[in-house]
Amino acid sequence: MRLFTAELIYVNGVFRRDYAVLVDGEGRIQKVVHRSELIHDKEETAHDLHNLDRCALLPGCVNSHSHAFQVYLRGAADQAAGFDDWVDRYLYPLALALDEEAIYASAQLAFYQMMLAGTTTVGEFFYLANDRDGRPAENAGARAVIRAARDVGLRIVLLRSFYDQGAKSGQRRFREKAQDARRLTEMLASEFAHDSGVSVLPAPHSLHGASREAIQAAAELAASWNAPFHIHLAERRSDIDRARDLHGCRPLEALDRMGVLSARTVVVHGCWLAAEERARLAETSAGLVVSPVTNQYLGDGVTDVADLLSRGVHVSLGTDANVRSSLFGEARAAEFLARTGRLSMGVLSRASRIPGPQALLWMATEAGARNLGVSAGVLAPGQWADMVALDLTDPSLAGGERGESAALVNRIVFSMVPESAVRHVFVGGVPVLYDREPVRVERKQVVEAARAHLPSLGATSIR
Repeated sequence: MRLFTAELIYVNGVFRRDYAVLVDGEGRIQKVVHRSELIHDKEETAHDLHNLDRCALLPGCVNSHSHAFQVYLRGAADQAAGFDDWVDRYLYPLALALDEEAIYASAQLAFYQMMLAGTTTVGEFFYLANDRDGRPAENAGARAVIRAARDVGLRIVLLRSFYDQGAKSGQRRFREKAQDARRLTEMLASEFAHDSGVSVLPAPHSLHGASREAIQAAAELAASWNAPFHIHLAERRSDIDRARDLHGCRPLEALDRMGVLSARTVVVHGCWLAAEERARLAETSAGLVVSPVTNQYLGDGVTDVADLLSRGVHVSLGTDANVRSSLFGEARAAEFLARTGRLSMGVLSRASRIPGPQALLWMATEAGARNLGVSAGVLAPGQWADMVALDLTDPSLAGGERGESAALVNRIVFSMVPESAVRHVFVGGVPVLYDREPVRVERKQVVEAARAHLPSLGATSIR
């Protein structure tokens, strides 16, 4: 047993003093109690003690949507003319240039930066199914991404794509038959069934990237596993017209007509969902992932997170293109976009059924765990001991009432510099970052490997 104590521990939505977290040998939380109960039971001296002095301990962030390889677009694609230009002139050439080593190196870089910013679980939406020539890779790239996450120390949910549409030559890396996608998804899940830090979910890419057959096959597989499936939906305004052309209706209705809209469905983006679609999302208890930093970066649009939260939808956060690596930053961006749209303040906190600023932390932790189907995101018995310790002496957490819980939550979301304030990161109760130093990888090695495998994109548009 391992015992974790800290100056403050986030319990049931409140930072509390004199609490402790007891973790069993498998890495799950056995109990979260006041320290006086441990002393009474003579437990405090009977376990491996981690006293996180001058720290606030809270659940690790759960990043529920990432495309790790896109870190290689940083600098090269930042001034594209728009989304289509970004895809055609940069994304497709990058996808066609990456070998297995580059996939690993880019993922390791992305996951390393996530860890530094307090992420403990990543949902990696992976769609490089083939090799660079379009031949089936039999999960080689997916294995490389999983290996990168485990080498860094993160828990990973590999969202394996079903992608059987698209005539552009740049899409040859993605396309495979629906039956092959299902077979390989099942194979990957079986291969990593022994690793509690790895899970696999089906992920039909989108209405334009996946046929009705592929979407239904993915949903059927998710149902057989009693697990979620993820799908990009209504990211751009043009997706509305595309859904009408392909399916004769709006995007969410297309899923409904296919019979796949349920509590297992997790929509990614939803920037252009109409009010009636958002209402239907809530009716079916489906989830939604929003990536506000990437949506701003690409000029996609703005998801009405306030309306979704008011309807009780589980809205979680993702870093998507990994322009930035912090889920605390994504929470801040979601709130600031809502403020700009409503010309008000405290918008998401008031809209959510979770009171106060805790709603923003909930989106970055517990909601993400729900949308990925993992037992994490909250410090409670039975959950994985995936935790982050913040340095309360960090300058970015200074100011205001130090001991007042809501004020600390506000500082964590709005003023904290995660890469400075995150002091320790634990996954399954085991440190993967300690005193700001990575435990399993070396910074120099991560950066040098990423640079060594960075491909030259050139200037040719791939269409």
